[in-house]
Amino acid sequence: MTTAFAQPAFREKAPELHFGEGLPPASAALLQARIKDLELHVKDTPLERFIQKLYEELEAKGVSLKPECYLSDQWGCPTEVPVIGIPFYLADPNLQRIEDALGAGAEDEEDIMMFLRHEAGHAFNYAYKLYETEEWKKQFGDYSRPYLESYKPRPFSRKYVVHITGWYAQKHPDEDFAETFAVWLTPGSNWEARYKGWGALKKLQYVGQIVQALCTTPPLVTLGERDMDVEQMEETVLDHYRQRMLEDKIEISIGDHLDQDLQELFEAEGVGNTSADTLVRAERQSLLASVTQYSGVSRGVATSVLDHLLERVAALKLTVQRDEAREYMTRLTALLTTLAMNFVYTDRFFEVE
Repeated sequence: MTTAFAQPAFREKAPELHFGEGLPPASAALLQARIKDLELHVKDTPLERFIQKLYEELEAKGVSLKPECYLSDQWGCPTEVPVIGIPFYLADPNLQRIEDALGAGAEDEEDIMMFLRHEAGHAFNYAYKLYETEEWKKQFGDYSRPYLESYKPRPFSRKYVVHITGWYAQKHPDEDFAETFAVWLTPGSNWEARYKGWGALKKLQYVGQIVQALCTTPPLVTLGERDMDVEQMEETVLDHYRQRMLEDKIEISIGDHLDQDLQELFEAEGVGNTSADTLVRAERQSLLASVTQYSGVSRGVATSVLDHLLERVAALKLTVQRDEAREYMTRLTALLTTLAMNFVYTDRFFEVE
């Protein structure tokens, strides 16, 4: 089990995409390059500063562990190995522009620190094999529980901290600990007051207690075995994003069932002054972020539904009034969230009689 932000294990035919369209020349030129040949590294990049900041936060909290960080294909820790993989595109601004255009959007400083703290939680767990102890199991559950890529969270449950979007702490006991550790570690999180009266408070207190107990104890695991080091990535940048899009997609069969809803949401051809397709594409990333933040649906589900709706909006030649863009996006966000939540909890987008 590699602890990473993996995608759903659904597959379908690769989408027809115009890769590189609209990218700056310097970024577009990288699409055909093999990732391993780009000679990417952490040193002398902003990542070096972020990693040092993580180390300083750990030290300030009494954690002596400074997990090694390396460039990989995604955020993650190899199973039970206290090292941190960081997405390769964060080491180069031109690759970040590609991620913005073809991926989920490159993380900003706040996101990077959020993920580093989360992965540091995994590293601390693995370094001291906390998951094998009875107290850890009592607080977080059975580490050996199957790690499911799709999970059904309980939004707003007070048994878990809130850190990464989508109620990520509920995914698995290992993620629960990593999220709890991240909240405990975050400067200014004021977790004692924030989680007062929550079941999650005992988990946060446990983290503080175990750190204090182990502050002078050498790690039990010091392995540095990496999982998908950037130097091993034979694929081109273009192939990396093609594969990600395949993994991000799920097979859906909505057809034209939602055409009436879309026609009510947007304007007919010729009524508005901008195509609805143009507006939705421009707001695609923010729409996906909004839907996944509180619903708990995977990005793959949200992406697949939104892409289908985009196809139908274009086919119907629907339009919008440009000065009412916010209203259209609010309504579309509600529709997309409802469809995605239906899928998560009923395995279908809507009931077909």
